[in-house]
Amino acid sequence: MEIASINFLGHEITQPAPEVISEILKADIILIAPSNPLVSIAPILSVPGIRDALRTRREDVIAISGIIDGKALKGPADRLLNELGYEASATAVAEIYKDIAGSFVIDDLDKNETKRIQELGLSCIITDTVMTDKAKAAGLCRNILNKIIG
Repeated sequence: MEIASINFLGHEITQPAPEVISEILKADIILIAPSNPLVSIAPILSVPGIRDALRTRREDVIAISGIIDGKALKGPADRLLNELGYEASATAVAEIYKDIAGSFVIDDLDKNETKRIQELGLSCIITDTVMTDKAKAAGLCRNILNKIIG
């Protein structure tokens, strides 16, 4: 069965935990994990106040693409993107995050998408984003932070 839309019931009456907005507003850097943008990250962004807080910090928000070479490493993100009218690409994920992120991280395999991502108003960081273990995950974070803050 093909997905026609995604809705988060009750999101409009939810509230973030008391410290969430203040932590977003005072964080040095905010990383958005390479999770499914439609069913993992979107529910968080639908909580009142979260998206607005991230927008105010846009230049300090770095989102990491969970789509590599047109495919999700895990889960249905590529299929959902296609079924909901997006292309399954890092650029499509960047489009989803362009109002809340100033920088977007893509895998080396997607370097050909750099120009399209930059045209969305995002700076583009290209690196190996596949996290096969904790050491690679920590290395990815270090690499991103080194490219952002030197």
